[in-house]
Amino acid sequence: MNSLEEIVRYLHDHDNYVIVGHEGPDPDSLGSMLGLFFGLSKLGKGCRLISADPLPPYLSWSGLDQVEQLGAEFAPGESTVIVVDCEPQRTGSVSSGVLQAKSLINIDHHQRERGLGDLVYVEPAEAATSIIVYRILRLLGVPFDKDIATALYGGIVGDTGGFRHANTNSEVLSIAGELLDYGVDPSRTAREIFSMQPLGFLQLLGYALSNLHTAHDGKLVWLAVSHADFQRFDVVPENTDHLVSYVRTLDSAEIAMVFREVSPGVTRLGLRANHVDVGSLARHFGGGGHKLASGATLRGSFHEIVAEVTDVAERYLATGEINGRDH
Repeated sequence: MNSLEEIVRYLHDHDNYVIVGHEGPDPDSLGSMLGLFFGLSKLGKGCRLISADPLPPYLSWSGLDQVEQLGAEFAPGESTVIVVDCEPQRTGSVSSGVLQAKSLINIDHHQRERGLGDLVYVEPAEAATSIIVYRILRLLGVPFDKDIATALYGGIVGDTGGFRHANTNSEVLSIAGELLDYGVDPSRTAREIFSMQPLGFLQLLGYALSNLHTAHDGKLVWLAVSHADFQRFDVVPENTDHLVSYVRTLDSAEIAMVFREVSPGVTRLGLRANHVDVGSLARHFGGGGHKLASGATLRGSFHEIVAEVTDVAERYLATGEINGRDH
């Protein structure tokens, strides 16, 4: 791994950046992107923001209108590509262009190996990648304002579950409190992230929860939403990553899982836990993340994927070992 100081030195000495987050962008991914974008722009650096997937429609943060939605046609040219909150391979349909970058910086807080990048800084001890970006901007001497603070605060709120998750500590709260001093509206931020959903999503949620499945005495709980289900309720699959937050509220749950068929033959798996290491389970299926929050993207028959993953998860709960086909 590189040090944070090495990342800062490069950002200070170079110019012309493309900033990209992960597929299905969430508040921390977008907060990290926007924080860097505004901060580097204040230093006179040229910046672009790229996303492979549509942005969550409920966020009103400044700068979101600057995000270009691109696919496989993305070409980095001479720009340095900065990937935040994920491995470069998880940037979705723009990943082929990302991996062609002449210079690649990777900044993340998910538990994993070093991965790809000319400069890589991964710190799983951080509650959010937005906190890492906060530290970078402070070291760069960037003057903070409401736009930067709103993006970073939103990223922190998103990845701590509104300061409810185990990754919340006194320093996280101190940084969040400092950001509020720049005019951030905490109630609006919380409402946009957690309490603004279209009618179709609520109808989909009701349908999905009515088909909730449990096993292993309720310790394993999951729901599966097919591509046809998303079409039926006119919901964009990429904007439903938070479905797993509802599943994990079951009082007996040790592992909560959501299967979303975002397009025919492509399923995104979301995993959450209170104590069990679901990061190992995600890595078994070619994904990654944290010990208590992780995910993976799988390809093949939706129903076969659901059956296989739930079988492996059941045996994992029963034996503590992961057995099955590697992906």
